[in-house]
Amino acid sequence: MRIVFALILLSLAPVMNVQAASSFAEQLKEADKARTSDPKRFSEILNRLEKSKEQATPLETQQLRLFQAIRTAAYKDRYDEAIGQAIAVYRDVKDDAKEIDFQYKAASLIANLSAVKRDFATGLRYLERAMQLRNRVKSKTVRHEGVGAAAMTYNQMGQYSLGLQYAEEILREQPEPRMKCFAGSFRLESQFALGLLPKGDQAFDAAIANCVAAKEKMAVSTIRATMARKWASEGRIDHAVDMLQKDGLRDALATRYPRIIAEIRSILADLKLGKGDLEAAEAQALETIALGEEIKSTQSLVTAYHTLYRIAERRGQPNEALSLYKRYAEADKTYQSDVKARELAYEIVRHETQQKTQRIELLERKTQLLQLQQKLVNESAQKARLATFFLILVLAGIIYWAVQVKRHQQQLKRLAETDTLTGLRNRHSFTQRSERALFECARDGEPAALVMFDLDHFKAVNDTYGHGAGDWVLKQVGKACMAHCRKVDHLGRIGGEEFAILLRGLDVAGAARLAEDCRAQMAQIDTRESGYGFVITASFGVSSTVSSGYDLSRLLSHADQMLYRAKNEGRNRVCVHTAEQAADLKTPKRSPALTVVNT
Repeated sequence: MRIVFALILLSLAPVMNVQAASSFAEQLKEADKARTSDPKRFSEILNRLEKSKEQATPLETQQLRLFQAIRTAAYKDRYDEAIGQAIAVYRDVKDDAKEIDFQYKAASLIANLSAVKRDFATGLRYLERAMQLRNRVKSKTVRHEGVGAAAMTYNQMGQYSLGLQYAEEILREQPEPRMKCFAGSFRLESQFALGLLPKGDQAFDAAIANCVAAKEKMAVSTIRATMARKWASEGRIDHAVDMLQKDGLRDALATRYPRIIAEIRSILADLKLGKGDLEAAEAQALETIALGEEIKSTQSLVTAYHTLYRIAERRGQPNEALSLYKRYAEADKTYQSDVKARELAYEIVRHETQQKTQRIELLERKTQLLQLQQKLVNESAQKARLATFFLILVLAGIIYWAVQVKRHQQQLKRLAETDTLTGLRNRHSFTQRSERALFECARDGEPAALVMFDLDHFKAVNDTYGHGAGDWVLKQVGKACMAHCRKVDHLGRIGGEEFAILLRGLDVAGAARLAEDCRAQMAQIDTRESGYGFVITASFGVSSTVSSGYDLSRLLSHADQMLYRAKNEGRNRVCVHTAEQAADLKTPKRSPALTVVNT
């Protein structure tokens, strides 16, 4: 989250009755002023207020409790405890005009804190509740803070249309300077992702001016990051580099917020590499990685490792390049898992919302039915046919609702088990199905084998012909191998260009034949459909329960060893693991350098 922390600090301006102002209320205002500028003074004021809380009105007590939740999260880094405190406020306040602002602010705070904790489902649930309350909130400033949290959260979920909708809702209502700054930042981020940015740079210049006037350096830095990406996409790399070096990095460092600093440095590293300045690119990438746990599971970390990997390649350092590529792949895997978690959380909450709406509709229909039945008791038998008609209508609604619920459940299950690009099982689903099959084989004394293969020179395909061609290759390989699999076999994509097949009831010879068939089938794929001409090959490793037992991890390990042997021996071949070969595998062989795929 790029500016979640800032929104947490900005989200709780005091909500009090001015006519009933007290010394306690004045101290609450002082605490609010110190909240973003002087954390030590903020904590000292809260300590004094806690000692004299018996003097507080009920509304002032709720404000104090929300401030305590902010202190627990922002300054003590105990987010679970802070979420619990905010939930307690949300549940305790009354659902009336006097306290609706506190309920709204508590829900917004819970959504923000949950986003920081990466509990996206909880955050979205409370965000939805806050948005349902916003039209009942009298204070425009308070309402805008919650809507701003919604814009930020939906952008982080990849739902940029919703993020843009909420950002523009704020900007239409002439917000106060701080929220105008943040809303402008969210709008530009959404428009860039959706390809809706206006021509020229006037929108960026105006947004930066607003944030500079509001003294919000975090928002200024995020706007500059978006501007740099825009300029880079337009080929204005020199402009982007100059802007980041002149103002962007300086202001980002002034925020002392690791995720913003990492974003600016990683973009600058990538742009420097594009200009051929390897030393400067390397320095910025290393500074990004040095931020450590603070930027875990971020695109910035992925970009930094990818930049270092490409630098090592250009310098002709294959060993260093391989090591950095592994780190890049691991960082990308972590980031993609995080993205998947956000997408899944959004789908789950959307599904829950649909279910809730359908339940309300169903209850309304049931209520209508009860009213109709009561009316029919006092009416003549002539209207019985009308009652039957409405009963059928309600039953049809129930059946429709049940079918929709079942369909959504099946969609969520497919989303969790399927690799969206190839349509094959993902690693998690492949592992579950394979372990179950191996357990049954072991119980029944039935043999099984495992084939693992990795596409040769796949990176060269991506680099030479683009990721679109690479995605096309992965889909075609999946189709080709699926044609050779039986219903009892399990085929899955377990890595970027790595696949595995568990073959139930086959010995190692049968598995090797199937691997050879798949290898031959791949070589016959007509790649001209992708717009380019090249040959698809893969290196295969085969293991079986005869030499490796029924443990999936051991089968995968032995097949992986054979796969690397196939790579070392020239690629585009099948290597089989046997008990006699185990001793030979203890001496690793050096893999030949990667070569560009011939077209």
